[in-house]
Amino acid sequence: MKISTRSEYGIRLLLVLARSDGTAPLSLSQIAHVEKLPHDYLEQLVGDLRRAELITASRGQSGGYRLGRAAEDISVADVVRAVEGSLMEMPCAGTATLEACDRPQPCSVHDVYQRLFESMAGALGSSTLSELAASAGGPPYPVEVRRRVRAASSASPSHPNS
Repeated sequence: MKISTRSEYGIRLLLVLARSDGTAPLSLSQIAHVEKLPHDYLEQLVGDLRRAELITASRGQSGGYRLGRAAEDISVADVVRAVEGSLMEMPCAGTATLEACDRPQPCSVHDVYQRLFESMAGALGSSTLSELAASAGGPPYPVEVRRRVRAASSASPSHPNS
């Protein structure tokens, strides 16, 4: 399972706002510069984040973005849901009943996907922006390092014990 670029960038955008002192809104250009993210991509995300009320925007010379509520009240799950729509692409995962699923009974993998959803929802739901903002963190590894890591992981066998 992968966290998409949309989720990663959305979280990072909000973390910049959470780490700011909040006295003045930050422009998208400032956020893009701090996190070394593409400005155009962030423009796509702010609409979703505004609709979810995770950020507010102000116009004008001193305009920009701020958190829509306190960082301790925004979970990573909130951000993922805002930019992705759901935590998992399983119609029945995370529902108390099977009404979201068109099968007459639970399928053979329902239980494992339900446990996976509950685990993800618990981990992401209990991680707040304020906790992440307080950690050391920083910009991501340079592109060259990510390429080497990706190449090394694809070169190694998937199942070393097989």
